[in-house]
Amino acid sequence: MNTSAGIFIEDPNRLPLLTERGRAFKGLDRSNAPDLNERVRDFFETLNGRLGFRDSPEGQVQQEAFNELLRYSYPEIMIDLADLLYVQHERPMVFLNLDHLHLNREADAAKLELDPLLLNTRMEAVFYALANTLRADNRFLNDPTLVKLLAESYSFYLWLTKNFPWEDPLPQGVGPKDGPVLDVATGLTGFSLIHDWPESHPPLTLSDTMPFIVEGLNHFRQLMGKQQVTIQSWSFPLEKDMQGKMKKTFGRIHVSKFLHHLQREQRRAFLAWAQTALKPDGQLIIIDTDLEYRILKDAEDPLYREKLMPGYLETLVPIEDKFCHHMIEDVRAANFAVEHFDANEYYDETDAYSHFPGQNLPLKFMGIEIVAQPKT
Repeated sequence: MNTSAGIFIEDPNRLPLLTERGRAFKGLDRSNAPDLNERVRDFFETLNGRLGFRDSPEGQVQQEAFNELLRYSYPEIMIDLADLLYVQHERPMVFLNLDHLHLNREADAAKLELDPLLLNTRMEAVFYALANTLRADNRFLNDPTLVKLLAESYSFYLWLTKNFPWEDPLPQGVGPKDGPVLDVATGLTGFSLIHDWPESHPPLTLSDTMPFIVEGLNHFRQLMGKQQVTIQSWSFPLEKDMQGKMKKTFGRIHVSKFLHHLQREQRRAFLAWAQTALKPDGQLIIIDTDLEYRILKDAEDPLYREKLMPGYLETLVPIEDKFCHHMIEDVRAANFAVEHFDANEYYDETDAYSHFPGQNLPLKFMGIEIVAQPKT
C-alpha cells in the first residue's frame, strides 16, 4: 500500500474518512475512560468533515485499513497522535500499540477475515500518514477544535493515570516563604508541576508558546483545582512592553532545557530580562545540555542520521559550539552573581532516539546547572 503523504486528501469527490465499521469504535467499548472516549469520537468526526481518501481501488484499501484502526482503537491513540504532532521533541519514541489493537479485534464477533500481519502494516501506514498530514499543514496543526480535543485528552489521561511523561524536581527546592515562581517553556513537565505543587507554596506561573501545551495545562489545572497555579502563553525573549510590567516580580525563575533553543543574542536578551524580573534576593536556576548540538553534529554522518527516529532531527535547533561554556559566561556578563555552577560530560548509549527499538545510539554531551542571583 502506498505510504506517501498523499493518502489523505481534501477533494470534494473523496471517499469519506469514516465508515460505519470505523464509527463503531469497538475498542472504546472495552475502555473505562468515557471522557477520553468521547474526545476520540469527536476528533475523528471533525476530521471526517475535512479529509478523506482517493476514490480509487487503492483509496478503498486505505479507507478499509483506517476504519479497522478506528474500530479497534484504544483511547490512548489520542496521546500517540499528540506526541507525534506536538511534542516529538520531548517524546521521540511513539509507536502504534498493535498488541492493544489485536486484543480489541479478537473480542469482536464481527471482525473481518484479514491477514493480521498485512492489516498491521496497513494500519501503521495510515496512522503515520495521518500524523504526517496533520503535522505538515498548519490549518490542521493549529486548528482550535483539534488542538482542544487532543490537549484535553492528554490532560484527562494524565489525571487518570498519573503517568507523567516528564517530572521536574522544582517543587522540592521551593519554600513557602519564597516569592512567586516562574517556570519558563515548561512543556510536558508542567503537568507534574501542577500535580505536585503544594497549596502552601508561593504562586507558580507556567509559561509556554504552544497552544497544545497551554490548553492542556489549563485543563489539567482545572481538574486538579490548583488555584495558585497560572498558565501563560509567553514567548521568550519577551516583547519590551511586557518586560516593563514584570520588574522585580519573581522570587525564582526556573529554566530547564530551553535556552539551547535560542541563539546566543536571544539568550543574552533573556538573561537581561531575568535580571530585572527577579526580586533582589531571587534566584535564576538554569539546567541545560548541548545534547541537541551533539546529535546534529553526529547526524552529519548519513549512517547515524538514518538510524534516528523519523521527524526527530527536524525538531532540533542548531546552535553554536561551546554552548555550555557560553552560558556561564553570559550569566555573569548579565550582572548575576553565580552561587552554584556544575558541569559534567556524559556518555550514554540509548535507543530513545533510534528508529529501531533495541538499536542503541552512542551519545556524548555536556550538562550544566547554574544558580545565580541578580547583583544589586
